[in-house]
Amino acid sequence: MAVLALLALFAMTGCAARTGTPELPPASPMTETARLDYDYLVYQDLIHQLQRHIQEGESSKLTVEQVNDLHARAVEALDRVIAAAPSPQLYADKAAMFWNHPDGTGQSRNALKEGLERFPDNRMLTVYLANSYVADNRVDDAISVMDNYLDRHQDDLEARERLGQMLMDAGRDAEALDVLKQIPEKDRTADALYAMGRVQGNLGMRKAAIANLKKAVAIDPEYTEAMVELAYQYELAKDYVAAEEIYSTILDQSESFPEARLRLINLNLKLNDPGKALDLALSGPPTKSFILDAVLMFINDGFFAQGSTVLDMLTSGGAVPAEYYFYKAVIADEGENDPAKAMGFLDQVDKTDRLYPHALRFKAQLLAAQGKDAEALAMAAEGKRLYPDASIFYILEAGLLKQTGDLSGAELSLRQGLARLPNDPELTYELAMVYEALGRRPEGLALMETVIRAHPDHANALNYVGYTLAEENRELDRALVLVTKASALDPENGYILDSVAWVHFKKNDLAKAWEYIRYAVDVVEKDPTIWEHYGDIAAALGKVKEARKGYNFSLKFQSPQADEVREKLKQL
Repeated sequence: MAVLALLALFAMTGCAARTGTPELPPASPMTETARLDYDYLVYQDLIHQLQRHIQEGESSKLTVEQVNDLHARAVEALDRVIAAAPSPQLYADKAAMFWNHPDGTGQSRNALKEGLERFPDNRMLTVYLANSYVADNRVDDAISVMDNYLDRHQDDLEARERLGQMLMDAGRDAEALDVLKQIPEKDRTADALYAMGRVQGNLGMRKAAIANLKKAVAIDPEYTEAMVELAYQYELAKDYVAAEEIYSTILDQSESFPEARLRLINLNLKLNDPGKALDLALSGPPTKSFILDAVLMFINDGFFAQGSTVLDMLTSGGAVPAEYYFYKAVIADEGENDPAKAMGFLDQVDKTDRLYPHALRFKAQLLAAQGKDAEALAMAAEGKRLYPDASIFYILEAGLLKQTGDLSGAELSLRQGLARLPNDPELTYELAMVYEALGRRPEGLALMETVIRAHPDHANALNYVGYTLAEENRELDRALVLVTKASALDPENGYILDSVAWVHFKKNDLAKAWEYIRYAVDVVEKDPTIWEHYGDIAAALGKVKEARKGYNFSLKFQSPQADEVREKLKQL
C-alpha cells in the first residue's frame, strides 16, 4: 500500500503539467495492517542507516544532529509498532537501541520493564533486565530480578543457569555453585558445567572443577574457554603434562586464540624449557599486546635474554612504541643489573607518551636503589608537579620516605594526595599501611574499613582487614569472609592465600589451613612470615618434619621475629 501510494503521488506530479487531463483520485488511506507494516519498514530503514554510520566510523558524513534525529525517528516508529502489536522481541529491540546511547542503560531498563508489565513471564526480557543491572554494577538488583522469576518458574533450567553465571561473573562463587547444583546432572549443559568448574576452581575444589570441565569439553570438544580453564586447573594441580596437552590441542584447533599460546609459553617456562617457550612466542601473532604479554612471562620467570629477543619483534613495524623502551629498561635493571643502561632506555620515552609518568616513577625507583635518595625524591616531586592528580607520585614519594625511615613525611605526602584526591582508595590504603608501621593500627584499620565500604572489591584492603582481625583473634567469621573474597578477586596472590590459611588456623580448621598455606608457599617462596605460618600450622597438625622445614626457611629468609622462630624450633 505504501509503495502504491508513492506511485500515485509520482503519477499526480507527472500529470499536473498536461492541460485537460483529469486529476487522479487521492490514494486511499492505509489500512491498520498496512500502517503497521509501513512503520516497521521505516524503523528498519532508520536502524540500517544508523548501523551504516557506525560501520563507517570516522568516514561517516552524518553529523551528531543527524544521528540523533535518525535515532529519535527510529524510536518513534518502533513505539508506533509496539502500540499496535506489542511483543517481547520488540521491547527487546527498543532496549537495544538505548544500550550504548548517551542516555545510558536506564532507558534500556525502562523499555524492558514496560515489556515485562505486558509479558511478566518472558524469560528473555527478564534476563535482559538483569543484564542491564549487571552493566551498572548493580549485581544485587540483577540477582533479585532472576530470583523473582525463578520463584514463579522453578523448572526453568536455562534461567537458573544464567543466574549462576551472573553470580560467577560477580565473584560470588559459593552462591553461584549453590544455584548451578540445583540443575539436575542430566540437564547440565556445557555452559553450566563450565561455570560450575570455574567457581569450584576459584573455591579451591580442584578435583571437582576438573571433573566438570572435562564433562563440558566432552559435550563440546571445541569449547575453547572450557578447555583453557581445564588446562589452567591442571596447572594449579601441577599436572603440567595434561595442561600442556590441552593447550596444544587448542592451538591445533585455532591459531587465533592467543591466550592458549601464552599459557603454553608460561607452562614451558615452568618446565624450564625456555627454548620451546621462545619458539612459541616468536611464531605467535605479531600484535603488540601478545608480544608484551609474552615478554612479561619471560621476565617474571627470569629468562631475560629470551624476553629481550621477543621484545625486539616490536622494532620491525616502523615506529618503536614506548613499551619497547620501558620493558628494555626492566630487562637491563633486573636481568643485567645495569641501572645506568635502564635509565638510558627510559630517557627514550617521550614526554608526550602516556607511559612517561611511569617512566618517571621507574627512574625514581632506580635512583633510590642506588642510594641516591635525594635525586629519587626530586624525581617524585617532579612527577607531582607535572601530574598533580596522579596518585602514583604521592604513593611513590611516601614509599621513598618510608625507606629512609621518615614515616611522618610519608604520612604528610599521602595526606597531600588525599587533599587533592579525596577518598582515593590507593592513597587511603597506603596511609593505613603507614599507620600500621607507626604502631597506630586502630587508625589504619578504621581507614581500611572506609576503603572496603566504598570499594568492596579492593582485594588488598579486604585482605588487610581480614588478616588484622585474625591477628587480633576476633570476628573470625567475618575475617574469613573478607579474605576469601579477596582471594577470589586475586586468586594467585600468595600473600592473600596466606591470610586465608591463617584465618582458618585461628578458627582451628587445620585441614583447610594446611591446604591454603601450601598454596601460599608455592606462589611466594621467600617470605619469612608465610614460612613461619607454614611451620605453625604444620606443628599444630603434628607434622614435625614440615614444621621444622617452615621455621628453617623463615630464618633463612631473615624473619624479623628470628628469636621467636628459634624458640619454636626448640620446642618441636
